[in-house]
Amino acid sequence: MKKSLINSTLLRRVRGEAVATEPAEPGGDGAIWVYAVTTGLGPDRLSGLTGVAGEPVRTVTESGLSAVVGSLGDEDRGGTPVSSLLVGLTAIETTGRAHHEVIAHLAADLAVVPVRLATVYPDEMTIRVLLAERHAELTVLLDSLRGTQEWGVKMYLEPWADGAGNDTFGSLAAESCQWPRWARAEEDAERIGYVLSDMAVATRRHPFPIPRAGGRRMLLNGSYLLDAGRADEFTEVVESVAITHTALRADVTGPWPPYSFADRQDIW
Repeated sequence: MKKSLINSTLLRRVRGEAVATEPAEPGGDGAIWVYAVTTGLGPDRLSGLTGVAGEPVRTVTESGLSAVVGSLGDEDRGGTPVSSLLVGLTAIETTGRAHHEVIAHLAADLAVVPVRLATVYPDEMTIRVLLAERHAELTVLLDSLRGTQEWGVKMYLEPWADGAGNDTFGSLAAESCQWPRWARAEEDAERIGYVLSDMAVATRRHPFPIPRAGGRRMLLNGSYLLDAGRADEFTEVVESVAITHTALRADVTGPWPPYSFADRQDIW
């Protein structure tokens, strides 16, 4: 059973993120990188916290909402260009981790709307306008996320399950013989998915990757928004899979900030 805040899931998320529609122009006053939107920040809550370029993290506040941001500065004046943070997988992963760490720090005890990686704006006024224009939607979303955590669950059919050898998936004839076992395992995984969804405030199901020959076949790939108080109960249900369903392997990650439940909202 895997439990981690930072793993390859973050890198996969990072690779698909888009730059904001109003990026800072080179040679201007610099870029303001946005991490999250929240409320109720205490005066010392961001003390010592740094962002993707090692910059101090601060807030831009409007209409009772605070965008947590960092100023990257003008490249011509020694600032960090956004492009340097996003070139190559190593830079992307490092930047993604730093972006996540700021959001996770906030989400430890606050409701937050995480903002997508590489969302930058040229000035504070643009951010203030967005906070004012989208105040109602952001307030509703923050209220819906208050006191929650995101957990990820993946379930697999092991290639050696029910006596199958490691080379079972390499043979079409063997696959045909194993199909009834796969079907039963799929049904079991789906039933478990329904149980987990019943425990969650909201659920997001994700596509399965194409299985590699000889590898594990994924049967469930979900993100679950939980009331924080139910996290232990939830993980116990997932852990029971290994005991009661010998053909299945379950991996759980979390707690995460509510990435899967904020990035679909077209309000930032």
